[in-house]
Amino acid sequence: MLTALRSRVDATWWLARESPQAARWDSGALLLVGLLLLTLDVRMVGSDVPLVDVPGGPVPWQAGLLVVATTVLLGKRTHPVGALVGVTVLTLADAALGGSLGMYLVLFDAIFTVAVRASGRPRAAVLGTLTALVVATPVAAVVAGLGTQDVAQLTLVALALLLPPWWWGTDVRRSQALAAEQARRADAERARADLAREHADDVARIAALDRVRAVQDERARMARDLHDVVAGHLSAVAIHTGAALNAPPDTDRDRAALTAARTGALDALTEMRAMILVLREGAAPDATTAPAGLARVRDLDLDVLGDVPDALPAAVDHAAFRILQEAATNARKHGAGRATVRCTRDGSTLALVVENALPEHATAPADPALSSSTGLQTMRERAAALGGTLTAGPADDVWRVRATLPLTPTPEDPR
Repeated sequence: MLTALRSRVDATWWLARESPQAARWDSGALLLVGLLLLTLDVRMVGSDVPLVDVPGGPVPWQAGLLVVATTVLLGKRTHPVGALVGVTVLTLADAALGGSLGMYLVLFDAIFTVAVRASGRPRAAVLGTLTALVVATPVAAVVAGLGTQDVAQLTLVALALLLPPWWWGTDVRRSQALAAEQARRADAERARADLAREHADDVARIAALDRVRAVQDERARMARDLHDVVAGHLSAVAIHTGAALNAPPDTDRDRAALTAARTGALDALTEMRAMILVLREGAAPDATTAPAGLARVRDLDLDVLGDVPDALPAAVDHAAFRILQEAATNARKHGAGRATVRCTRDGSTLALVVENALPEHATAPADPALSSSTGLQTMRERAAALGGTLTAGPADDVWRVRATLPLTPTPEDPR
């Protein structure tokens, strides 16, 4: 009990001191304090006249009872009610010898321990007994013929001696339960946080898998497009060569057929090389799904100026739409209003120009943590994969993205 004085303030500390060593410290401290009070002849409040005469005086006997009581108190953690019963018997014996304050402190600790540790029914029985003793005290005093002042004093003494340890123990028990509930809630919150993190990780993994699957699906579509384009060229080669072989020899017609076959074969090789370059560059797992081509440019959040070139090589068609898709997002980020796009075909080059008016009032630069800056890099890599170039930045009060894509491969013509 003495080592639990701070539990009134700090219930967490009370939970931390729940060990067998604490009971030994309590018993030892109470024994030393009780012996010191006996030595100083500090008695209980009220009459200190012994009810029985014992040889050698009451003090040595009271010291012995105190030693026994503090020894019984060692079992208060596991048997709080039993310890209280034993201490109560010893306290009555001590009272017959005149009573000592040290023994009352032991009784105080025993009552306190029952209030803190005992289960429901034993606690109710002890509380009922204490209440009955408090009520019986003034009744007994009146029956004994004591005056009103003495009855009042005895009642107050009974209240002061029996109820404070129970009140204090009940308060500590409530604080202990509250601390345990708070710990349980904290554990539940940590468990929910762990589940939320696991869910977020699962969502991130699913999103990554979706991105990879989207890239794989698009690569498969691009491969099918390559197959269709190359198959068309090779079919033309087969038709021209078949016609030349089935007809009588004719130098001019045969050379024309060979020229058409060579042109179709070169076109097939060109398409194949360009598409393979794009497929290799598109292997990054964080790439977004590539669209079908410039035929869908009007689906973007852009105003299309002029006509859109058609009959483009499949690889260039895919790369151009992908660049415009990213450029639309880039224009909304840096400009104001709706952006415009112009697609022009100049001989062997496709030019894409996306423009958007700059805001009238300068805004603070975006936090780097909120922008990964991968949009421009992705567009540049897409253009570079085909041997083209891409620039982006403010120009003449507009934000401009310009891409130039060659319609034929930059390496030597395969022959």
